[in-house]
Amino acid sequence: MAAVAKLMLLMFVVAAVGAEDCSEDDQISCSNESRCIPLRYICDSDNDCEDDADEDEDLCRAWRNDQCNRGSVQCRRLGGTTCVNIYEYCSLSDPPCEGDLDLRICQMIKDNVVRPLNEIIVTSNVGFAENNLEKSESLGEEFRILMNRTLEHDRCPPMYTLIGDQCVSLFFVGSVSWGEARAFCQVLDGELVTFRNVSHFAALVAHLREAQVTANFWVGGRYVNDSLGWTWVDDAPMDLGTPYWAVRYKEPCQTRNVTFPELEETREANNGECYNYVQAPRQHVQGQCVSITYPHYYYMTDDDCLAKMSPLCVLTDSQAYGPLTLSSGP
Repeated sequence: MAAVAKLMLLMFVVAAVGAEDCSEDDQISCSNESRCIPLRYICDSDNDCEDDADEDEDLCRAWRNDQCNRGSVQCRRLGGTTCVNIYEYCSLSDPPCEGDLDLRICQMIKDNVVRPLNEIIVTSNVGFAENNLEKSESLGEEFRILMNRTLEHDRCPPMYTLIGDQCVSLFFVGSVSWGEARAFCQVLDGELVTFRNVSHFAALVAHLREAQVTANFWVGGRYVNDSLGWTWVDDAPMDLGTPYWAVRYKEPCQTRNVTFPELEETREANNGECYNYVQAPRQHVQGQCVSITYPHYYYMTDDDCLAKMSPLCVLTDSQAYGPLTLSSGP
């Protein structure tokens, strides 16, 4: 019995060593023994696996084609069609190859074992390319969770959720210009969000963070002209600076001034030190519409009004559903 056990252990070790030799991309294991063969040996009219598995008639019929050399297949990808080796065809992703190759071959390469075609069972994740169906279903579940956190609340009408003491619509699935975003809000009996106090702003940013939202949003601020400057959609002037506006790095640097009205004097701050940071909006307007964006941690920035972002709406009459309880959570 001890001798049999030693023999079985020796056979296991030999098999394991052989399997390690099949780790190269251009090799595949024979099913009946611990032997590796290059992929180019498949269907080369030579019995390399000694059981004819690599020369299986159905396998070779699928392996060969009239468009490309043996071991290669047509790959439609990125607007073009080329011949690529079969391993590459099965491996490419984002986007994967499209073509006529039998998916059982990709499954065989993934399993790294040569088998007759009729013995191969295709699993849900064929080859090495990403399974877009599973990814799409996962995104759908994330979407459902985000919808529950951002577009419904028993104290607000449909498409709105309660943030602080306001009913707010975070339509993160939309991507439109500033003007279209405002029109969308008005269809929902609302208006683009405006910030009149820090508590509303802080509650909204906290909600976006807790809900794990990563979209960019339009809000109700814009630069009409040099005379009016930055105003909200009801023409009230906007606060420019902390704590609402983002800080940006720029080249070149510039000095800052401090003003003393009592002395009727303005002078350079900190002995004329030069700074590379500017707080939006930019001194020279580059975008006339205001957004809060994920890259800027949802601080306000001035952006091109035709850029595509999501509408961020507030219900025009937040008291329509009765007194609202202050809450910064979803």
